[in-house]
Amino acid sequence: MKAAIGFAFACWLSGAILILVDSTAAIALSGALALAGLDLFAP
Repeated sequence: MKAAIGFAFACWLSGAILILVDSTAAIALSGALALAGLDLFAP
């Protein structure tokens, strides 16, 4: 469970940084991270 929370926090942090830099890149990256997270943590 801690791994999932840490992964989500890392995604949020990197997403927040990218939003400040480039919103388009942030949207693409957040989508990719969401898919990766589903693959990692799905039962």
